[in-house]
Amino acid sequence: MTEALWSIAVVCGLLVISQLSPGPDVFFVFRTALAQGFRRGVAVGAGISAGFFIQAVVACTAGAYVMQQSWSCYMLWAAALWLLYLAYKIFPFRAAVGDVDLSAQGRGLQSVYVLLWQGFLCNILNPKCMLFILTLSAGPLNAHTGLSWYAPALMVALTLAGLVGWVLWSALLQWGPIRTCYVRHTKAIDAVFAVLLAVFAVALLLPGGIF
Repeated sequence: MTEALWSIAVVCGLLVISQLSPGPDVFFVFRTALAQGFRRGVAVGAGISAGFFIQAVVACTAGAYVMQQSWSCYMLWAAALWLLYLAYKIFPFRAAVGDVDLSAQGRGLQSVYVLLWQGFLCNILNPKCMLFILTLSAGPLNAHTGLSWYAPALMVALTLAGLVGWVLWSALLQWGPIRTCYVRHTKAIDAVFAVLLAVFAVALLLPGGIF
């Protein structure tokens, strides 16, 4: 029992740390938290966590089967198109690079519900997230096959750990020096985020993609 609980804690810890690795979910949460504040960064993270829970359920039950099917390639195409759309929305096409006054930020804030939905789609349309969960959880699941409660507990724990991680990182991005840097270089930073999302969209379609 203790060993099983410890293995869940270790896997959850690895998940929170992995949220700092490059990927569409990470950049979407970070950019939203910087541009629109803590609450909306958490909204994106909550949407991602909802998608992550579905991915975790599939990964811990029939994930290997799904990833082996020929139609999984269409999921990759859908994910790539969605990331390109996000990149288009973020990229500062009409504004020059320079200082931005975030005191007027409220006029351009997106709805929390819209961001929640966008975060969900960003995650659920990325089947490689399920492959990541499979990699992370396959060992512990095999080691504790005799415990009927272990797989459901792992699914819930991973989802909650992911949400806690997004809350922590969104809060960190409200720190003064980080916010000041974003205020001074908003358009340039948004352009970088947009380009990175586009790069990840292309990487999704490449054999052995990077996330």
